[in-house]
Amino acid sequence: MPRRIVTEDGSRFWITEHELPELAANEVQIKVQLAAPKHGTEAQLITGSAFSAKQWSPELRLFLPKPERDQATTPDAPAPRGIGNMVVGEVVAVGSRVTKFTVGERVFGYGQVRELLNIPEDKLFALGNLTESDAVCCDPAHVAFVAVRDGNIRVGDDVAVFGLGAIGLLAVQIAKAGGARRVFAVDPLAIRREHALAHGATVAFDPLSCDPALEIKLATEKLGVDVSIETSGSGKALNDAIRCVRQCGTVVHVPWGPKDASALKLGEEFHHNRPTIVGSQAWVGWGNADRSHPLWDHERAYAATIQLFRDGKLTGEGIVTPIVPLDDAPDVLPTIFTAPEKSIKIGVRFGG
Repeated sequence: MPRRIVTEDGSRFWITEHELPELAANEVQIKVQLAAPKHGTEAQLITGSAFSAKQWSPELRLFLPKPERDQATTPDAPAPRGIGNMVVGEVVAVGSRVTKFTVGERVFGYGQVRELLNIPEDKLFALGNLTESDAVCCDPAHVAFVAVRDGNIRVGDDVAVFGLGAIGLLAVQIAKAGGARRVFAVDPLAIRREHALAHGATVAFDPLSCDPALEIKLATEKLGVDVSIETSGSGKALNDAIRCVRQCGTVVHVPWGPKDASALKLGEEFHHNRPTIVGSQAWVGWGNADRSHPLWDHERAYAATIQLFRDGKLTGEGIVTPIVPLDDAPDVLPTIFTAPEKSIKIGVRFGG
């Protein structure tokens, strides 16, 4: 039977076998060659989000208290669950109504870290001229693409990006490709700062050894950047993103909000400099229209992101690191949380 990687709480991962359901008429079966989880999403699933303590009302678009009976119920022990975000693989079978792909083609799309996957054909894309690293970076790149557009970054703007995981590093590239004059990158991890400098960042700052907002102000003739993008989920990073923008500049906040907001000082620079804070979330499931709707929608933004890779304006090379064999992955995956300085985005290799 095909194998997959599962975890209960993110402290331990292991390989297990799983049954593959019968291939539906509209599905493509792919033999996975490279898979990659999404670090931020895995962290939220493990440590909890707003959904852990409250319930979302789609009608009111509010988080509301859970019913008392739910609050009083002892939560079930975590069950093993699959992990993963994007996969690249070869088509090995197609359903009776599939017309988009044939056996032997290489494709990519959303999927868990598994040897075999059945995926609807309309959820897959032809690999074409993309590298495997490009393909598994398309999801974080889409988030970054929407964030840059939400910030209305224009030719000649100065930009700061806080948090240099996959989303932040791709935001650096997209901002530069979109015409930003200077891009300042901020992250405490050297491996990520070095990658940013090699792919479009003008300067990279370590927030543990300097005041990055002050350094950015001084580097921009004491004015600050036009737009800052915060991707890390750190309260201090969001505060620094506010501090480093020009008067009436824009702060784009991408992640789930900081769990600890004690470093967020809204009575200081935010109050005096009047920036606009924009919430940016690319997932269509939240029911938010693109800010440029109807000219832009989720499908157009995703297609445009992929085209940036195809045109050579974006690269995932060097972001997917390390890439480890499936058998070694259970030992490496916990380092997402225990030793983040060792990776940017972990890839899992299947086969030889």
